[in-house]
Amino acid sequence: MAESKENREEVLTCPICVETFRKPVMLPCQHSFCRECIGVYADKSKPGQTDEVSCSTGSEGVDQLISCPVCRTPTSLGREGVAGLPPNFHLAEIVERLSSAVKIEDDTPYCSLCEDDNQTKAVKFCTDCCFLYCKDCLATFHPMRGAVKCHRLISSLEYHSQETSQRQTGGRDEEATPQVSCASHGQPFCLYCVPCRMVICVGCVVDHPKHAMQDIPSAAENDKPAVLNKTCKLEKVLQETKESLSGVLRLHNKIQETQELHTQEVERAYCAALEALQAWKQQSLDGIKTRYSQWSVECSAILKHFQLQAQEMERMVQASKDLVASMDVKFLQVS
Repeated sequence: MAESKENREEVLTCPICVETFRKPVMLPCQHSFCRECIGVYADKSKPGQTDEVSCSTGSEGVDQLISCPVCRTPTSLGREGVAGLPPNFHLAEIVERLSSAVKIEDDTPYCSLCEDDNQTKAVKFCTDCCFLYCKDCLATFHPMRGAVKCHRLISSLEYHSQETSQRQTGGRDEEATPQVSCASHGQPFCLYCVPCRMVICVGCVVDHPKHAMQDIPSAAENDKPAVLNKTCKLEKVLQETKESLSGVLRLHNKIQETQELHTQEVERAYCAALEALQAWKQQSLDGIKTRYSQWSVECSAILKHFQLQAQEMERMVQASKDLVASMDVKFLQVS
């Protein structure tokens, strides 16, 4: 905690007076200083001037050139002098918010499990167990494994902020839109770090030393043109894709239609060939039947003729045998 406060003090300290910023202004190199401090520094940088010279303007009609007290980057103050430097409203807001954050840290609630005579300030609050935990109790009684692995933990600062808000509003408003806040510090996002390209809260400022900051609405407005430009390009690509899709769809439909036509032609050719084959089959069968029927009739007539002849011969053979077996007188008479 002491190290965090030291880092915050360093971030909030003017490099010239080494005190908390008062009406900070920003040079083009992104370094900020108290307006009064940079004015005095600019006056001392003028050749032949003393500390009593006005700190708000440069020499009449001449653009004063100074070096940044931190990085020594040359900077032209312009004809308005220090008065023309842009105020760093973001830094001023950070100073105000960090002052409020220090007060909130002082009001951090205590652990729910520590004994009364040895209470320690909490670092986490479990929204499922509804208990505040200090660092030691969190590791001992609420390890993130097993049955409590899926429990949601928030920082004690976020818990304190929610409790304070509920007390001020008279309870929880279920229908209210939840405030988007930092998971690490529980503070609402209010700044945008330009080099890191991320939104941060006032508690995150110590992790982004000497980084250029913007308020979220300004950063969003700055990024919206690029996003809109990309959106327009994407819309053109989408339109071209839709046109290509329509062309491919038409080609696909044409292929299906052609396939259907060819299928119908094959079906018709097959049916015609099948009908012709069936007609040839029937004609061939009829011819075979006719020819073989005629041959069968003729063969039957010949067969009947030979059968009659065979029967007649059998009778004659039997009569001859009977004659030979008869009396000699009868044999001689008949033969």
